[in-house]
Order: sequence, then C-alpha cells, then structure tokens
Amino acid sequence: MDKAAIIVALNNKYNAFADYVAGQQENDFVFSLNGEKWSAGQQIDHLCKSVEPLFKGLGAPEFALKAMFGTADHDSVSYDELVAHYQAALAAGGTAPAEFRPKDVPFSRKTELVTTLKDLVAKLGSKIEKCDEAKMDVLVLPHPLLGKLTFREMFYFTIYHAEHHHTHTMQNLAARSE
Repeated sequence: MDKAAIIVALNNKYNAFADYVAGQQENDFVFSLNGEKWSAGQQIDHLCKSVEPLFKGLGAPEFALKAMFGTADHDSVSYDELVAHYQAALAAGGTAPAEFRPKDVPFSRKTELVTTLKDLVAKLGSKIEKCDEAKMDVLVLPHPLLGKLTFREMFYFTIYHAEHHHTHTMQNLAARSE
C-alpha cells in the first residue's frame, strides 16, 4: 500500500469503529463478557492509547529516530504478512503492555473517546501524508509485541488493530445474547 491507500484504510477502519461505538447505549458500551473481555469503552480507550504514541513518534526528527531505533534491517512485509505475524504473536500468548491496557471506562466518557480517536487518526493521517514514501521502508519504530517495524509496517499494524478490536467488540456483544 502506498501512503494514500494507508490513509484511506486508516480512516475507514477507525471511523467505522468509532461510529459503531458512538451508536452504543450504555449497557452495550460497558458490557464485558465474564468480566474478562474488554468492553467497547475499554476497546476504544485502548485504541486511543495505542495511536497517540505513534502520532508523537512520527513527530520526532529523523536523526533522533535513527539514533534511538536504527534503521530497517529487513524489507517491509505486506499487510497480510504483518497481520499474520500479529495474530501469531497473540496466539503465542502476547498481550498489550500495562500502559496500553484500559481500566474500566464509564459511559460518561463515550463521546470524549470517540472524538479523541477520530481526532488522533485525522492527525495521524496528516503526519503520514508528510512522510517520504521511500523512508517509510527505512525508518523504524518499536512495537511492544512485534519488535522494530518499518513505518509502513507500523501503519499496516495500526490499520489492522482497529479492525481487530472492532471484531472483538462485536463478538463480545454477540456472546452476551447467545
């Protein structure tokens, strides 16, 4: 995917999830299956916590990124390969680090979180637009589960991440009515 396609996919996935959450009533927003699965509120809070550091990282000067993380030691993988790596890491027991795990999220925060997520993704899209296409395969950022990812791979992950949590939210709510 080139950066234009990445921006479109990010907007589509995140806006679909944010709109899904925005339409929820309180009983759906706070529902957590067996107290183990994250509620819709926790899912959207997690996505906000995940997108924000990426947005900030993209604002760092190139020399600082290279000094902190080096440069890519591999070619960027495809979107499908990145998704497969992430799913394998989850299947092997990988979980979100503590700083990305949400606490209970009250219904009163729904509008704030929906707005925050949409704003973060819009700002992220603006940052991606300014990225040099070739450098997206050279510059890297650390991912807590997948290790160092090229910018392009990190964007692929970010696209899939919204879909992953949207799916889990729908499954959580569907399991309640079974």
